[in-house]
Amino acid sequence: MHKKNRTLTNQTKFLYLAALLWVVLTFYFGVAFGSSGFLPCFDLIKQSGYLFEIRITRVLFSFLLGAGLSISGAALQGLLRNPLVSPYTIGVSSASSLGAVIAIRLGLENLFNGYLGLFPLAVTSGILTMFALFWLARNKLGWSSVSILLAGITISFFCSSAIMFVQYTSTYRESFRMVRWLMGNIEFITQKEILVFLPFFIPSVLLLLSTGNNLNYLSLGDDTAVSSGVNIQKTTVFVFLGASLLTATSVSMAGPVAFIGLISPHVLRLLKINNYRQLLPLSALFGGGFLVLSDLVARTIIAPQQIPVGVITSLLGGPFFLFILLRKTN
Repeated sequence: MHKKNRTLTNQTKFLYLAALLWVVLTFYFGVAFGSSGFLPCFDLIKQSGYLFEIRITRVLFSFLLGAGLSISGAALQGLLRNPLVSPYTIGVSSASSLGAVIAIRLGLENLFNGYLGLFPLAVTSGILTMFALFWLARNKLGWSSVSILLAGITISFFCSSAIMFVQYTSTYRESFRMVRWLMGNIEFITQKEILVFLPFFIPSVLLLLSTGNNLNYLSLGDDTAVSSGVNIQKTTVFVFLGASLLTATSVSMAGPVAFIGLISPHVLRLLKINNYRQLLPLSALFGGGFLVLSDLVARTIIAPQQIPVGVITSLLGGPFFLFILLRKTN
């Protein structure tokens, strides 16, 4: 027994070391590669400290964004016990997108001398949607996972229709800006956005990490979880609160970067990582690095032009979603 526990501990250490190596390598390549090709980080600092600062800021935000969406996806999949759930399934992303589109329509885009003008309306829309789901879950749906998921999908459809209505009433310039923003783009991220993002990112990630043990019990069924002392309602609130805040703030700054919350947890599950105490933090580390590499492709594949990173993740995520679907049906 002691030998088995030690083996598991060694496996856990190996996983975290591999994840940290992954993060270091993705950071290095994300900073060193650019539209002009490969330039080692030390040379980049010597020749153009300003360029290095821009790249490290973009890479850091890419990592935080990918980590937040990935851990949100893993936690929601565990809570709803559905492998096809992502942070965008529960309706918060669509609601935040609607808030941002309305902000563009009202001319609030550059209100704070940057791209934070979309932030208040986008985050508020996402949080209001989260509270609406809580109210429905508590008073109408009986905390049913399937019902909550269907309610989220319904909200997503409604918000998507509202977005089309706002676009139709906009000028060509506003409509073009909306379309570009809805592709998911981190080209203009600065340190200011990171400083605003971190106060939401850190407590939300810690909140989701605290649910790992409860999600393990929930994966065995509600009856097993309750008999083991798990408070299902409290766990549901924690997961939805953390995932919703991360999704709303991410969308408000970068637009809807799709499929990250779906791909990362499943790649780890393919490696037989099913314990949520490991899956949640490893999803954050893998997802962060994955988005850094996706953004690297987005800004170099047709350089000097840059593709919105959401386009890259969608191109990768579509076939991956089909792969998961076919794997589950076979």
